[in-house]
Amino acid sequence: MRYNLHTHTYRCNHASGTDREYVEAAIKAGMKTLGFADHCPQFFPNDYYSTFRMRPEAAADYVESLRTLKKEYKDDIEILIGFETEYYPAIFDKFREFIAPLDLDYMIMGQHFIHNEYEVPNYYASNPTYEDAKQYVRQTLEGLRTGMFTYIAHPDILRHEDPVFYRELMTEYCRELKDMDIPVEYNILGYRNKKWYPNALFWQVVAEVGNRVVLGYDAHEPVALLEENNYDACMGYLNMLGITPIQFRDIEIRRPNGKIFG
Repeated sequence: MRYNLHTHTYRCNHASGTDREYVEAAIKAGMKTLGFADHCPQFFPNDYYSTFRMRPEAAADYVESLRTLKKEYKDDIEILIGFETEYYPAIFDKFREFIAPLDLDYMIMGQHFIHNEYEVPNYYASNPTYEDAKQYVRQTLEGLRTGMFTYIAHPDILRHEDPVFYRELMTEYCRELKDMDIPVEYNILGYRNKKWYPNALFWQVVAEVGNRVVLGYDAHEPVALLEENNYDACMGYLNMLGITPIQFRDIEIRRPNGKIFG
């Protein structure tokens, strides 16, 4: 059955639509599970502020709104409440302290920066250095080892101009992810918006290594959940590589508190 665990809301400042509109679009699309994973607040130690994430004061409303919809639509769809977040070692404890009382169902890792973002902002729309690419892999693996994340979103957001280096690094990366049993996400938004990801070379490596794969809409507007052509194209490409995305029932939904959802 179709599902999506990567849904954003207007609170992240670059998505549109009401929470209810996402839920109703998911139901219309035939989904049985919809997970919201909006960009989480972060707590930087200086006046640095990134505009693409939820403000801390919006988190309570986010959770309350989705819990209300969860009850209202319980006979139609299962709604899960989570966050998409980067792993920033210097401020991760403060983040964990903030989310603890929210009692989230899950989190996904969506690493856009290395180090702690505010020190040396480095977004991977540009080609990183060799060392930055290695740091990206080290840092995401360190975060995933906390046991707080269900899967990693758009792992191929990292790109590099050297295909030999990239293939070697991604092969090592995918092997580590497989050993940790962390699924990797094929990002439908990247396909939809013709971004540099999904990266064909990365997905060839995934097929060779045998990682578990989820399809994530990365929806920033409700209509994205209804676009059958994008879903079918992404599914068709994965099937061509011999990859069958896993069903929702086969995903180990990891709560941020270390427990398994359910």
